[in-house]
Amino acid sequence: MPAPTILVIEDSSYLADSLVDMLEMYNYTSLHSATGREGVALALKHEPDLILLDIRLPDINGYEVYRRIRETAWGQTARIMVLTASESIENIAKNIDLPREYVLFKPEWSIKNLMERIEQRLKDEV
Repeated sequence: MPAPTILVIEDSSYLADSLVDMLEMYNYTSLHSATGREGVALALKHEPDLILLDIRLPDINGYEVYRRIRETAWGQTARIMVLTASESIENIAKNIDLPREYVLFKPEWSIKNLMERIEQRLKDEV
């Protein structure tokens, strides 16, 4: 069975590189996009097992990325988690239909916590 693929849509190259390295250490296959448009294209082309989505991106925001992915047949059941440093849970809840446990605030999470949530999200039904 191939390793699950995780798409990281994150514009901070430092954070994205760290996430990709960490995922590969845990034997996941990873893809990365620094922009929303490219992230949507990669998601639809590769249909990853999970998407880690930032909200603030340089072209279109994460809310628009989420909407574009969800409006496709594959995207209706895609597993998505939000990683953000700048949005409130209330604002995210207004724009994205995800349970609170799939929203991680960048200053609050640890590698252990993130990996536990990724593993749980990959097991969840969509």
